[in-house]
Amino acid sequence: MERTEAERNNYDLTKIMKPEELPEGSYSIGIRSVTLRGLRIDEWTGAFVATALFYQIISGIILFFYYSQIAPYDSTLYIINDVPFGHIILTSHLYMAYAMIGLVYFHMMRQYFIGSYKGAWRWLQWMLGVIMFLLVILTAILGYMLADTTIAMAALHIGLLFMQRSVLGRILPGVFINWLEAILVGNYTTQAEFSHILALHVAVFSTLLLGIFAVHFMLFERSGLATDKPEKGKMVPWYPNNLLYMIFMGVVLVFVVIVFAAAFPQKLTLAYGSLAYGTFPVPDWYITPVYKLMDVAGYGLSTGGVPLVIGIVIFLFFLPFIDRYKKLGPLQRPWITAFGIYLLIGIAVTTIWGYSQPGLSQSRIMTEYLWWSITVISFLSVYAMRFAKKDLSGDKK
Repeated sequence: MERTEAERNNYDLTKIMKPEELPEGSYSIGIRSVTLRGLRIDEWTGAFVATALFYQIISGIILFFYYSQIAPYDSTLYIINDVPFGHIILTSHLYMAYAMIGLVYFHMMRQYFIGSYKGAWRWLQWMLGVIMFLLVILTAILGYMLADTTIAMAALHIGLLFMQRSVLGRILPGVFINWLEAILVGNYTTQAEFSHILALHVAVFSTLLLGIFAVHFMLFERSGLATDKPEKGKMVPWYPNNLLYMIFMGVVLVFVVIVFAAAFPQKLTLAYGSLAYGTFPVPDWYITPVYKLMDVAGYGLSTGGVPLVIGIVIFLFFLPFIDRYKKLGPLQRPWITAFGIYLLIGIAVTTIWGYSQPGLSQSRIMTEYLWWSITVISFLSVYAMRFAKKDLSGDKK
């Protein structure tokens, strides 16, 4: 069942807890039943993300008992070599973080293209989802730093430079920037640095992520699936059907990640301060697109890279208010769809570029040629398909 018209948004937050009539098989707290169409796997990407979040919390608590901020690298080696199943737990924690980031990307872009940020409370659900996306990336980066490897400390130093020398650092007061630095690294001793990073990773961002997820989930249950409409007599009850389905999907995800962790255990790179010649550190794949933006000509820390990333985030955050189209089909929202394709191609290109040419800047002409090529491809393809669809519809008439 394809939705063609956008539902009306409800911006009155005083009515958010107002009781509503739920489909058969639902519960008063808002856990909804769905139709058989609602059991499609692409409708459950949010449940996969939730599974990944809870697995990260459980495995992170286990790792916390063995980790020492006084000797971060040595304690990581201890977890790998001496803690029973420590290597699998540590590796699965890393791989589940990868899975969670990938699932968040997929979930977010799917909702973007089907226009599920329109209607009822979905505008607020979308905005909280963008905040969760940022928290997932920041939490992953902080966890990435905790091993005290060369590449992890390179990421920390880039983060400090980002705060000091970027456009943000030049706009915000120096006292505020110094305060942010102190929150991140303390007094620059090893114990202070990793105590602060660990606190931010475990207590601050993870707690915020869990709290916002709870509200996000409540709003989801309040609004229901964007592509699913209740049909009397055809609803699959939440208990036990949907609950067992969700548990089964979660178990499959955890099983796959643990199998990969056992088959391809994490290899700890060189400790910070180790001598290594002929190598250039490249960050993890989810950081690489932004890393490359800071690297190419005209998109450095002090010029285009930071405003470009901030501008994209602001656009995504306020998308429910920016998108004024009445229809919800991708070709019925042409420039929104084209910009989404532009983002996907841009992320793919900068990721590959970052891995293939780390630390190597291109000329401004080459950079401009790349971005304008992506723009033309994205917008031309969408508007060409839109024109072709209209033309075919006219022939049929």
